[in-house]
Amino acid sequence: KKLEPMEIVQRYAFGFREVMSLLNLMPPSIEPTASGHIPEQIEMTQKIIEQGFAYEKDGNVYFDVEKFAKANNYGVLSGRSLDDQLDNTRELDGQEEKKGRLDFALWKKAKPEHIMRWNSPWGVGFPGWHIECSAMSQKYLGETFDIHAGGIDLVFPHHENEIAQSEGATEKQFVRYWIHFEHLKVDGETMSKSKGNYYTYRDVAAKGFSPAAIRYFLLSVPYNKQLNFTFDAMAGAERTVESLRDFRARLSEAKTEPGRNEQLSETAARALQEFEVGMDDDLNTSVALAVVHNLSREVNTALARKKVRQEDLRELLAAIDRIDTVLNIFGEQKREMLDSEVQSLIDERQEARRRRDFARADEIRDDLANRGIILEDTKDGVRWKRK
Repeated sequence: KKLEPMEIVQRYAFGFREVMSLLNLMPPSIEPTASGHIPEQIEMTQKIIEQGFAYEKDGNVYFDVEKFAKANNYGVLSGRSLDDQLDNTRELDGQEEKKGRLDFALWKKAKPEHIMRWNSPWGVGFPGWHIECSAMSQKYLGETFDIHAGGIDLVFPHHENEIAQSEGATEKQFVRYWIHFEHLKVDGETMSKSKGNYYTYRDVAAKGFSPAAIRYFLLSVPYNKQLNFTFDAMAGAERTVESLRDFRARLSEAKTEPGRNEQLSETAARALQEFEVGMDDDLNTSVALAVVHNLSREVNTALARKKVRQEDLRELLAAIDRIDTVLNIFGEQKREMLDSEVQSLIDERQEARRRRDFARADEIRDDLANRGIILEDTKDGVRWKRK
């Protein structure tokens, strides 16, 4: 069956939202679509023409890059000078109507085979590649906004042209800060469908990896550094997340005395401060995760030495919760009830251990493991968790 364009759009949009939900990512406040903002794109194109930075030719509207560059700093994002771009750009067949080789389309004349088409002052057509982003961001974020993100492959020409057309229309700074994500590698090679080393979220989840482990793995390296994906690395991330969640569970269940350990109070405050410093340093997530591991080591040592007091417990758990509002690797702490049969087996094992019948105690432990219950003997008693 041949799918209509909007059917394809909806399929991928719904799939994207589903995966974002599974990864526990907050949904955006607004999700604008290019096809839903054609009037805004036409209006911005008209503004650019009025400013003298675009021209119409036979139903097509092109942005005049060289004219804009003479009055503005075109190429500032990619570090490519206009001369360099001209030297490395050839005229393509069928584009002789453009004034310059670097000029890009703001509006294209539709051909008979084009399904997506709209009326405009220049005839029936459709928007160019770049104009949709400028029009939608300006509508919802204003003529100048703080942060624009995207893949490293979009620096040139997409984001460079976004800057040009936006500032050409408004004569104001478009974006204050740019965040460009590096490419993901798989077993040392850049991930791509053509190489057959392409994995979706569902591919990874189907192998038993949790959303938290996937989040942890992706956060382990700053966004502007390349990350090498391997299933061994994913297994390591899964173990790390389980270890961190066990740490929080031990802390939550610790039996504490009233009072405060000033050293631990300082530990909680320092962790929050160092976490914020790391995230403020261009979203350095590797530093942020290092803070979490340092906190875990210090608190585990204090737990083993019975140094944690009630006030410390409250402050440490609050610090973990605050950090996890950003990282979301600990996740919601859920307490599951044991059924009466399993509880009876745990009680029987404790009695067997008291009688020094370790063979029976081990037998019960193995039985519970087969039921998906893992026991851990601590100084504060028996803890359990599900596999």
